[in-house]
Amino acid sequence: MPIIEYNAVVDHVERTAVEDWPSVTLIYGEELLCKKAYDAVMDKLVPPSDRATGVEVFDGGEDSIGSVLASLNTYALLSSAKLVVLRDARLFYTANARTALREKMTQAAEAGNVKKAARPFLNLMAIDGLDFEDLRTPTHRRKIVEDADGGAPAWFDELLTYCRDKGLAVPEKRDDADLLQAAMEKGFPEGHRLLITADVIDRRKALFKTIEQEGLAVNCSVPKGETRTDRMAREAVMQAAVDEALAKVGKTISAAARRRLIDWTGFDLRTLSGNLEKLIGFVGDRKTIRDEDVTAVLQRTRKDPIFAFTNAVADRDLPNALLLMQSLLDDGMHPLQLLAAVANQVRRLLLVKDFIFKDKSRRWSTRMSFPQFKSGLFVDVQAADDSFADLMENWNALADPGSKPAKRKKKPSSDLVLARNPKSPFPVFQTLKKADNFSLEELTSAVDSLSKTDLRMKSTGQDSRLLLEALLIGLCRNGIH
Repeated sequence: MPIIEYNAVVDHVERTAVEDWPSVTLIYGEELLCKKAYDAVMDKLVPPSDRATGVEVFDGGEDSIGSVLASLNTYALLSSAKLVVLRDARLFYTANARTALREKMTQAAEAGNVKKAARPFLNLMAIDGLDFEDLRTPTHRRKIVEDADGGAPAWFDELLTYCRDKGLAVPEKRDDADLLQAAMEKGFPEGHRLLITADVIDRRKALFKTIEQEGLAVNCSVPKGETRTDRMAREAVMQAAVDEALAKVGKTISAAARRRLIDWTGFDLRTLSGNLEKLIGFVGDRKTIRDEDVTAVLQRTRKDPIFAFTNAVADRDLPNALLLMQSLLDDGMHPLQLLAAVANQVRRLLLVKDFIFKDKSRRWSTRMSFPQFKSGLFVDVQAADDSFADLMENWNALADPGSKPAKRKKKPSSDLVLARNPKSPFPVFQTLKKADNFSLEELTSAVDSLSKTDLRMKSTGQDSRLLLEALLIGLCRNGIH
């Protein structure tokens, strides 16, 4: 049957009879959304009075699929029906799971939750076939984690110590998907069902396709990207979580308080739930949560990505740029790192502005839609990159006449290109629009101001924060002079 989205689970449960429920259910994605779907399915299939004898739970990181299948084929003592649960399954991992697992590990660790970070950390180790001793080698360690300075972040040693102190082991590197798929084809005893939860999956796995066709797959994942559609999807999930939590206790929240709560929390449903509990307790019998309640009770827990800061600079959004600057510095980022990020953004805007200048407004317009850009002007962007690549090759040949011409690399050898990933035109389109916020003279002047700020930070006793703040004010508000 088709994959069911998390917000349709309750309706599906209500209109599906127990006898019609498939033998295998897979719930995957965001942790708290998975829990809600899990609870709904559990309530449907097994009454609370039967769970002590009719439900058996296995851990995907510790228990073998052999034990799970043995339980599925063993009848319950006091019931003809049986539900076997496999939590946090690794059945759907492939090499493509690395990025998602690394994001989950990093997000939890940076929030101070090493217990939550441990599971994706160990699963990441299993995918790469590493053990704890391997992490002493920088080459192996970089497969798991690396920060901007080329070393492990501060929380990594704490995470490693936690895993060792708790006796946690790296799961065996094995693929049990074929065993489960064969068991599904053979069939389970009448009334026996398997419920699987997973954080990261690869839909291309044969097992997933089999469950999609013969069982039930519940998608609780939320887009992680930064497109407008992805951000709106995350926003909708958080808004729904706020409404649901407040409806249970008969309270409301003002628009300003809601906005601050979501902005301060970021997309972290567990933290959002905890923050709402604090606010509900704080206001007591009062029905409405106000903005001053949020500022009084909560601290900003959101971890802002560096690109949010550079985007604010490119948008000339001074209040947001200063807020994000302060947040990133408070999180331990060095002022020189932020200066380098601004320099890279200005450099890229200058490159794009030069392309617009050469176009002489023949084709580019701020009113151009993305489909128009993708099917038209993006071809010119790629042609400009090819011309620059040819120029680089000619320069190299002049510099070293005796060398053989090198093969053209699939990836650009220089960052002085407009489309670093030719398959992703949208970031280029966005940069073109942002470049229209500046004149060519402002951007060339900005390069000079960046150089002066860099020199002052490194050679004077001036406060780096104040220097960075002055740079942002000049760039975002009045232009660099």
